[in-house]
Amino acid sequence: MKKVILSISAMLFVGVAAIAQGNTSSVNQVGDSDQGIVNQNGQTNDSKIDQLGNTNKSEVYQGIQPATYNAKSNMADVKQKGDNNGAFISQSNHDNKATQSQTGNWNKATIWQDQIVESTIPSALGGKDVATQTQKGNNNTATIDQGTTGNEKPTGLPFNPTQLSQVALVAVPFGPHSQNEATQTQNGDNNLAYASQGGVQNKSSQTQTSPSGTSASDGNKSYHYQYGDKNEATSVQNGTKLREDTLQIGNLNKATVTQTGAAHSSINFSLGNSNIISVTQSN
Repeated sequence: MKKVILSISAMLFVGVAAIAQGNTSSVNQVGDSDQGIVNQNGQTNDSKIDQLGNTNKSEVYQGIQPATYNAKSNMADVKQKGDNNGAFISQSNHDNKATQSQTGNWNKATIWQDQIVESTIPSALGGKDVATQTQKGNNNTATIDQGTTGNEKPTGLPFNPTQLSQVALVAVPFGPHSQNEATQTQNGDNNLAYASQGGVQNKSSQTQTSPSGTSASDGNKSYHYQYGDKNEATSVQNGTKLREDTLQIGNLNKATVTQTGAAHSSINFSLGNSNIISVTQSN
């Protein structure tokens, strides 16, 4: 099989690539003290890393030995401009896609998709997950977990004890997971977005906009937790000190939250099937 590794750097650069079975890795770094690490095991994986700036770090692992090299067709694309940004992508299934783009300084972005390592499912059932994160500004954080037993569950406020008792009953299935989509777009400073999805054909979309120079205490926060099939959560935040938390357990639930202005809070909980939540807050 053809193996391709392209590593281009200026100034100081650390790049590590380990590939197998027709994978392609391209690392292009311009700046000081950047790190690009790529480990790919499986079939037809693809990875691209472009870092322009200083002290950026990006790690991409794709299909690392899920029942020994049967993960395939993963894709990852990371672009970072600015300083001290971090990006991490780990995909251990097949047909996953992940894209992260960060412009500014001190931004973080993390994508996990279907971390399945199981001898009884060597092909890592499911796949076709899509995760996209775009951050412009400074000190933004975006994290996506899709279809794994390692997904975080809400454990406290703002959800009440009754709601949390239902979360405790959720068994995020080991597999299969398929066709989940998560998109997070952040403009401005100190925005935080997190999406956790376990099941099939769930969709999460989070868009956050804050003024340049927004402090950490005034940043926007959005959390989506979905467990089941064909749930949808959409949030749009434009302003400062906006907070929304969405937890959906079941199938075919839909939550839409729009917040404009300052200091709004929205807590959304659905248990069951075909529930609809629509919230608009502004001042």
